[in-house]
Amino acid sequence: MKKYIFVQDGKINGYGEAIQLTEGVQNIEVSEDVYNEFIQEPLKYIYADRKIVENPNYENEKQREFIEKRLDEITQELEILDAKRIRAVCEDEVKSERSGETWLDYYNAQIYDLRVEYKSLEAQL
Repeated sequence: MKKYIFVQDGKINGYGEAIQLTEGVQNIEVSEDVYNEFIQEPLKYIYADRKIVENPNYENEKQREFIEKRLDEITQELEILDAKRIRAVCEDEVKSERSGETWLDYYNAQIYDLRVEYKSLEAQL
């Protein structure tokens, strides 16, 4: 069965085993190996010179995607910790009797670490 990668306006926008008939979509036939690699790693291939070729910037784009994903994860973690911190302010309980650490101190330390990581990653973009 033939394998295709679909291109519209000079950019890859999908793949499949049947020709796409949408106006303006090019159906570029590719080998099964390229097709399977594209499914696993879409950033690995680009459309250039009217064909599907390996992306020369693949490693950089993959690293950028990883950083952006981690930044999103950190943002979500910060939102959860902010909610916990609000509760810690309202309840004002001690987390550890031995150290005297409060829940607020505990959450603030976690938030601090996440913000340091966030700024470090953001600087790499």
